[in-house]
Amino acid sequence: MKKLFSACLVFLSLFSSGAAASIFSYITKSEGVPTNAYYTFVIERWDQENDFTPNPCYGYSACWISINHRHFADGYSGQPYRIFNTRVERFKTMKQVQAEILKYTSFPITGVAKHFGPAIRSHQECVGLFYETDQNGFHGRLLPGSLCGVAPPPIGFCQVSEGSVELDYGSIDEAELENATKTGNINVTCNVDIKIIVIATGLNGEFVPLRNDGSLKAKLLLNDRRGEDGVSVFVPAGGNVPITVKSILQKNGRVEAGPFSGSGTIILAMP
Repeated sequence: MKKLFSACLVFLSLFSSGAAASIFSYITKSEGVPTNAYYTFVIERWDQENDFTPNPCYGYSACWISINHRHFADGYSGQPYRIFNTRVERFKTMKQVQAEILKYTSFPITGVAKHFGPAIRSHQECVGLFYETDQNGFHGRLLPGSLCGVAPPPIGFCQVSEGSVELDYGSIDEAELENATKTGNINVTCNVDIKIIVIATGLNGEFVPLRNDGSLKAKLLLNDRRGEDGVSVFVPAGGNVPITVKSILQKNGRVEAGPFSGSGTIILAMP
């Protein structure tokens, strides 16, 4: 009995806020000029929060959650794409904030955000979830746990040259599925000298689901390291840095015959 598996990993450039990631977003396209830019974005998922992460605006006089972009070099937001019609300063934890926001939206969230203002020269912009002290924006910060996608060129600095890579297992017997491995390569290129962290993630954290019943998934590795731990690299302006992408199949019970596929994301994150 044969099984066919084909995994296509989609590579997108992202900015990290520096916290353990729970909110994943990225920009798929940037257009315009540095003083008037448009970002096509996806806020892909908000993983379940734990019981302990504090709400950064608990106890403020007022606080809202917005979909916004990192407008200034110091990390503050710009004009909101959307402000959720609820206030969150009364909640002590991020878990409570998340539960409140999920009353007003579901994920993924897609749209086109706009930057209008000072030219983008020295910082990376991204679109994500911010906590705001003003409904008009411009005073917000990224929520804790944000992995927030920087704009790719022409407005942004870095991208994966290939755009995507396919790891194709071809025809494979069920007995050979467990720990079956495929590798591919990507090249990270930037138009400025920059140090970045490259991360691989799937819809279920470090795993890419390949079957809705949970019987088959793929673990992601970068340079033989756990994908979500990341690989730190320095990219010179105009240069390329190669990265090896690996997937390892893992079974959960009996796997039915037929084709399987899934997709993950390669994240370019600021250290």
